[in-house]
Amino acid sequence: MAETANISQVANKIANDIFKVFFWEMHSQQDTNFDCVLDDHKTESGAKKLTHPGDVVFHYIDPYLNKRIYLHTDLKSYKKSTLQQTKIRESLKSLAMTVECAAISESWRRKFLPIDHEVYEVRGLLFVANHDGKAVDKFRPLLGGISKANIPVAKGQTLHVLGPSEITSLYSIATDIKLAIADKKLSQNYRFFYPDLTLWKRHTADDQRIGATIEMLLSPYFIIKHPAILEDGNTIVRPGSVVYYSRDGATVDEFVYLLDSLSRCQLVNSRENIRVIAFKRERSAEIKNNFEKAKNRYCGMWHFEGDRAAEVHAITIDAISQISPNYNPDEIGWRS
Repeated sequence: MAETANISQVANKIANDIFKVFFWEMHSQQDTNFDCVLDDHKTESGAKKLTHPGDVVFHYIDPYLNKRIYLHTDLKSYKKSTLQQTKIRESLKSLAMTVECAAISESWRRKFLPIDHEVYEVRGLLFVANHDGKAVDKFRPLLGGISKANIPVAKGQTLHVLGPSEITSLYSIATDIKLAIADKKLSQNYRFFYPDLTLWKRHTADDQRIGATIEMLLSPYFIIKHPAILEDGNTIVRPGSVVYYSRDGATVDEFVYLLDSLSRCQLVNSRENIRVIAFKRERSAEIKNNFEKAKNRYCGMWHFEGDRAAEVHAITIDAISQISPNYNPDEIGWRS
């Protein structure tokens, strides 16, 4: 019961700290097993697996795939002295088997599927925090050294990994959004912007408030659209977009590409604000200067003058500090 309570507490903390801001939903069933239905799933000792674990299941609608994505999540935390590549590999192997089984298990559907007759996909998510903050950069090299051939991911299935760096970035963005709403710099009625892509079309209404996909959150940038904020009949914040930017801003070319992307999405106009917010920890000291150069170059490339050039030059860039969350080692695995 104590372990169940601890997993439940940390799952709720993660949801409140990070994923509620991104409109992810969390299933109420936490830290529970479901039946294994595949005979080739074995334990480390070679015995037939009887069950698979489930710390927490997050879910959201993917507007391009037009189905609900369930992220069957394994929560881990480590300190500098306890992180080992073998532990990461074992967790990924276990998660791969769990997801393969979840896709066909009636036991999983009974426990975790709240909506009948809805198209869905089950994926795995390994969520790995560094609770002492002393080995944030140690995780990715160890993960990159694990051969994909050693992870039994079934055909057509997907595993995602959020390590300490990604968790810190998402926590920092979520905190920035919450503070902006509290300071009346951002409407609480914001939504995530999904443009139609070359190969993928959005299946949801343009103004529908749906969750940010994990691909969006880990992309070079993602966009939040927001309405105006009115106070006593006056507009204190114009409608517009906030662009959360994950690159280091070390070149002018990357910002020219960003400005062109925003323009192609028809976001650059005189009626709305656009703010770019850089959140990478190791960003260039020249990021603002490079952004200004990019605006000048972009306007020159397209021969923008007058009002059209003013719309581009009105786009601003700023940066936020990274804030590290602390998920207690007594509450999640790898805590020895």
